[in-house]
Amino acid sequence: MDLASGLLLGLGGYLLIVTVLHFLFPESHLDWSNINLENIAMPEGFVWGVATASHQIEGDNTNNWTQFEQREGKEQSGKACDHWNLWAKDHELLSELGVNSYRFSIEWSRIEPVQGEWNEAAIEVYSQMIDSLIAKGIEPMITLHHFSHPVWFEDLGGFYNRENIVHFQNYCKKLFPYFSSRVRKWCTVNEPDVFSIMGYHMGMFPPGQRSPIKAIRVMKNVMIAHGEVYHELKQMSPDSYIGLAKNVTIFDPYRRWNLLHWLTSFALNYIWNGAIISALKKGRMYGVSVKQVKNSADFIGLNYYTHVLTSPFLPQTTEIDLPSRNHETVTEFGYPMYAEGLDRASKWLSKLNLPIEITENGVADKEDNLRPKHLKRHLWMIAKLIQEGIDIKSYYHWSLMDNFEWAEGYSMRFGLYHVDYETQTRTLRASGKAYQSIIKQHQNN
Repeated sequence: MDLASGLLLGLGGYLLIVTVLHFLFPESHLDWSNINLENIAMPEGFVWGVATASHQIEGDNTNNWTQFEQREGKEQSGKACDHWNLWAKDHELLSELGVNSYRFSIEWSRIEPVQGEWNEAAIEVYSQMIDSLIAKGIEPMITLHHFSHPVWFEDLGGFYNRENIVHFQNYCKKLFPYFSSRVRKWCTVNEPDVFSIMGYHMGMFPPGQRSPIKAIRVMKNVMIAHGEVYHELKQMSPDSYIGLAKNVTIFDPYRRWNLLHWLTSFALNYIWNGAIISALKKGRMYGVSVKQVKNSADFIGLNYYTHVLTSPFLPQTTEIDLPSRNHETVTEFGYPMYAEGLDRASKWLSKLNLPIEITENGVADKEDNLRPKHLKRHLWMIAKLIQEGIDIKSYYHWSLMDNFEWAEGYSMRFGLYHVDYETQTRTLRASGKAYQSIIKQHQNN
């Protein structure tokens, strides 16, 4: 065989591989101009909710995040939405929207500000919140760890040191009995992938380190912590409905003809998504046993925002706009709006044979121009998936109101309610009215 023939044969083989990959792993894009987004029909019993996180709304916290903000010169969370003082008024916003469930997190640093010392007054405030929600016909879903924890736990090494998991277990076992008779739905941890990768690889969350090896170790330990807590809480209350919230970011090859881009997307999809699915289904993660994690969920929470177009030169910071397809709308966060990806994300998680709760979905949009369309596209996709037999039980919009958006501070606004941080005035946006109308339509049917 001469050189030219060899090159042609090699090129043919390359093209065949890429063609097969195109066929096996399609990247769907819908013509939304031909889809009626006003025709969204959910089944009876579908749960309508919104979500928040303690550090992002409560204000005046002292935890690993406030420590990180001060040490790194980041924007200070400060009073945030002053929800710790205004929660009763904020619960009225939930009633105004018409939601029948509310996902919120409990701030560990308020419950155990010093190791082994329990703040009964803070527990009582959360207890009053729960009673308030129930009185309004709104079911609580509590998240036990949403990115923030006590400074003393961080100083011990946090989840990087496996021996520290027992401290998280102690906190969960202490808190759970106060509320388990009134609260059925629990998330142990929020986004172990984001928490680990942003904190220990990309350096944008505390503790601000940049090591992929450390990130994988932390992710594994967080999943072990979830597994241990799940089994302990189920022993305490077998009827409780306990899971975790998993961010599914889909990684697609930037150039679909480039085999290196395909290989990068496969690697990132496994690191970010496949490893956690494997841990829950098989009790193995990154090639090692995490037996505590197998069958450790009654549901899987899906936090879905976007897909990322990948190459070996993917930026290592979110401060750079990510690549997008020419026809895609780029959000203020720098990633594209891609409701179509909810199909693949849901079907990946459906391999766990668990009910799926959409525990987060939303968009940064300070002018509220994109959010109504974003909301309706994703709800339309959920309705389509349910019709196809995917067991999706709920939709929790992120977020109830504008808040402190972690590394981005106050620059990103995700709320159905606009927040004036100086006056703490909340104002319902057009997108909030659209969500309110959709909920009311279903309640009246």
